Amino acid sequence: MKMSRKKIAILVAVLLIVAAVVIQAIWRPFAHRKATSTGEVVLDIRHPDAVIDSEALSRLPRDILRVPLLHDVLTQDFVDYYEAANTRLSAEGTLRRLAFEHQLDWRDELMRRVFDEPAHVLLWRSPDGRLGYWVLSVRRNGLAKLLQGIGNVAASDTQLSQVAKLSGGVPVYALKLAVGRTLLFATKDDRLVVLSAPGVLLDEKGGLLGERADAVSDMLSSGRDDAAHAYSLDAQTDTPKGHRLVVSANYLSFGYQAFFSGIDALRFDFSPNGNAATSWRTSALIQPGKLPQQWNSADLWRALPANAAACTSLPADWKEASALLGKVADGGDAAAAIGDGLTGPAAVCWYAKSTLVAPVFVARVKAQDAASIASLKTALGKTFGDVIGAYEAKAAKAQGNDADYRRLPVTMREQGAGVTVWQRPVSARSGTALSSKASFASQLSAERYFPVTLALAHGYVIFSPDARLVDDTLAVLDKRYPALADTLAAERLPRTILTLAPASAAALIEREAGAALPADQEAIFRNASRTHLTPKLRALAHYPPLSLTLPQSLPGSTGWVPVEWWFERAKGDAGSANAAADAPVDQPGTEGD
Repeated sequence: MKMSRKKIAILVAVLLIVAAVVIQAIWRPFAHRKATSTGEVVLDIRHPDAVIDSEALSRLPRDILRVPLLHDVLTQDFVDYYEAANTRLSAEGTLRRLAFEHQLDWRDELMRRVFDEPAHVLLWRSPDGRLGYWVLSVRRNGLAKLLQGIGNVAASDTQLSQVAKLSGGVPVYALKLAVGRTLLFATKDDRLVVLSAPGVLLDEKGGLLGERADAVSDMLSSGRDDAAHAYSLDAQTDTPKGHRLVVSANYLSFGYQAFFSGIDALRFDFSPNGNAATSWRTSALIQPGKLPQQWNSADLWRALPANAAACTSLPADWKEASALLGKVADGGDAAAAIGDGLTGPAAVCWYAKSTLVAPVFVARVKAQDAASIASLKTALGKTFGDVIGAYEAKAAKAQGNDADYRRLPVTMREQGAGVTVWQRPVSARSGTALSSKASFASQLSAERYFPVTLALAHGYVIFSPDARLVDDTLAVLDKRYPALADTLAAERLPRTILTLAPASAAALIEREAGAALPADQEAIFRNASRTHLTPKLRALAHYPPLSLTLPQSLPGSTGWVPVEWWFERAKGDAGSANAAADAPVDQPGTEGD
């Protein structure tokens, strides 16, 4: 059947509209030339969350895998992930198109020079918690010649445009990789600075942010920035050897810096001129004046039960920590009293017999006199009752102001002289106890529950969502159960800040992964876990227990101190090897351990 001219015209018009939509979606020829509409990114340009100085960024993932333990736990996918990152692939594709369409002699040389040459990278956390914002600084002879003509390209290309000018008339270009993904870069002589997002340098109107623009100008002129000063580092050079990674403690602690007082950052240094045992070294930037009791954790290790999967000591600032507690408690007075009553570092431990969400926390009590203990006991009991608990639809109504918010009651008992224990059951699908075995099962809202427990005993405060771990800790204090200190080297006990039993940790993670992926609901992910995660955990389980220690003497002012990694050999090793057993290793899993 023949189509009328009118129908043909309509069909052609529809096809043209569809074609125009497709062209605009892919090439965006009608997009605004300065499409950098994202607002200012919140960051401190003078204090990044992480710093990388690398001889070659492309070699960094592979060099990380030179640590045998990480080589056994991670896979080639770890390397491939960073070599095939979306931003890198998008940038490579865009640059190839620009080189082809504008007859530039780039080929793949520009990307090679960026990733295979010495680089300095500053990173900041993004809203999703990743180190998603960054500034990359590179210096390479011949870079200026390679980028000749970039201004002419920017005047006639839809993905490349000039968006600002720095001091001295240095142009800033925007390279659009995809919708919502734009890089900024600027060059001066043989220096190149790349920024991960327009908001790192520009405000929502496209204007330069003064302090950040000055920082980028300094990078282009001298290659210097304030990161070295912020982290007490030696000034970076244009030709670093190996890699240097620095990460702020604030970032690693998810902002809970109150529990990491006196620790500013961790540093990992890689030397290319060594075997696996000497290639990676670890350091910590500390402020000794802020470390509680010089971060001596010996008393904590003597109180905690043996056979822990992992433990770490936390140099807590109890005043700041109590302020956080006061925000969730009904009143700040009790929280402040708790903060005033505690001293020294705290410790947290995970055990294979429990779950990842139910570790045990231990802290030392400051004053041991009867009046101070009575005051602390009152504050602990009140705060525990206020903070712990969730709505229980089946629970009996209680008397008081919160009668409409049903919770199971708090029980308090005295277990001998100087031992007080508080407990409240809390229904939860991931709980550590079965509801059916509880005498109050009819009041619980789930098949499992947490027997959340707090204890004040023998100069310690003990807390855990799992009552078994509190009971074990009380048994240690009563000399009825072996202490974690019994498994650690006595001479290193005060300076030990972390312990890990790979076999127990692997078993705990494997069991938790299985519980989180029920076979009848998550068959695909469960099979993936068995295929990829389980073999790596079993490889990890073959490593002996290890611990991290600080030097016996700490500096008098802020500075970097080495963090030593020790493997705890079996006591049945040959006597002649005892001295070697006490030798530190620079990283876990190094050769010859």
